[in-house]
Amino acid sequence: MKTKKFILVTLILLTAVSKTFATAQVPDILIYNGDTLSIFANPLEQLPNIDTLRPKLFGSKEGCTTTACWRGYQAEWTIIENQLFLTGIYSCCHHKDKIQANLKQLFGNKLIDEKVQADWVTADLISPLGKELYYVHMGYESLYEKEVLFQIVKGNLIRKHVFDNSKSRQSIYSQDSEKLLKHIYSNINWEELPTQEKTVKVFIQFSANQYGTIDSVTILKGFNGVFDREAVRVVKTIPEWDVYYRLGKHERRAWYMPIVFSEENWSKYKK
Repeated sequence: MKTKKFILVTLILLTAVSKTFATAQVPDILIYNGDTLSIFANPLEQLPNIDTLRPKLFGSKEGCTTTACWRGYQAEWTIIENQLFLTGIYSCCHHKDKIQANLKQLFGNKLIDEKVQADWVTADLISPLGKELYYVHMGYESLYEKEVLFQIVKGNLIRKHVFDNSKSRQSIYSQDSEKLLKHIYSNINWEELPTQEKTVKVFIQFSANQYGTIDSVTILKGFNGVFDREAVRVVKTIPEWDVYYRLGKHERRAWYMPIVFSEENWSKYKK
């Protein structure tokens, strides 16, 4: 299923939002009530002198560098009595190279009982739980069945809440590119379109509501009124589309697609 998704995204659709990272990231670790969780956040980046500190993290040792770890480390955090502490900074491949930072050298007398109180952190730390519902090959954008939000203000845990995203679902049309193309081009009213000597392309953006109904279609680059209207109409006939929830709320996602009015598509998909 994921392979089909990649093909669809590569050949037909592009997500609307530009992401910061090039690949899924190695997450930081949060220890809470004895559980070890992944978090989609990097609180160490809020440290005012992080750019000065970064070259000193591993001293003369050279930690691994990968596109999946742009920051050059994986931090470990622990919540104790509703306070957030930094308890470790490791090389991104520390399970293999076992390289870790010396917190005493980095933080001096701020290190107490092998931990540093993270009073510089004000952030929502999101921990994914359960089944992966939608994989995004960029940053921390993948969606999961549940998400735990740890609201941190100046190093103090203010709120913890579990969100249910299980209403998310994927359409067979987003997962199977051939099924999508067949639906689009077999439902175009070819006989009502004026004859064109050249291929006509209409580029559109669309999104679906919480019921999976495509209710928003925008022409990004049109051709003329006749072809533009037909492109909008036929996209709205797609029976269902993906539905995604993040932090328990419906997240509308925009998709791009070219509708190609060509002799080839007419011949291949006509009813």
